[in-house]
Amino acid sequence: MKSWLSKLKPREQLLVWATAGVMLACLFFRFAVGPVLDRLESLHRETALRAKQWVAYQRTVSGRDEILRVANRYQYLMQGSTSDDEETSRLLKEVESIARSARVTVMNLKPRPVESSNMVKWYEVVIDTECSLEGLTRFIYEIEQSPLLLRVDRLDAKQDEKLQNPLKATLQISKVVIS
Repeated sequence: MKSWLSKLKPREQLLVWATAGVMLACLFFRFAVGPVLDRLESLHRETALRAKQWVAYQRTVSGRDEILRVANRYQYLMQGSTSDDEETSRLLKEVESIARSARVTVMNLKPRPVESSNMVKWYEVVIDTECSLEGLTRFIYEIEQSPLLLRVDRLDAKQDEKLQNPLKATLQISKVVIS
């Protein structure tokens, strides 16, 4: 190789050495510096992402007291330890108590089978009543305002031709329990 290089003019030798130097610099950059820069860039991106996550986590942790206060407010809804029969009896008792306070006469009170999905259970009861229109509206209002998350799913009401007769209504009331 020296013989081939020595045959060249000094200017051409300089060009060969410069080309070899540039080639070595490119190879060094490609195989040594490039991967290090790529790694530094990915570390920078990951650090920025972790910093954003850290800020979000700090915000969550700083709101811990508020979260616990809200969770305690709804703790009574998360009663996974009671059996379905106990919960159904609690629902029947609550509906009967609300009916009594609204001056609604309960003719029939029938629990329906429990429906469940993942962590949620729905307890339903069908109630036949006789009452005035005012009593029925008060009863529905108190059911909807109950702290047990009661809801009137269906209402069928009818009254005979004589306006003195009481209003006969059938309601389907449900309760949601998170276990």
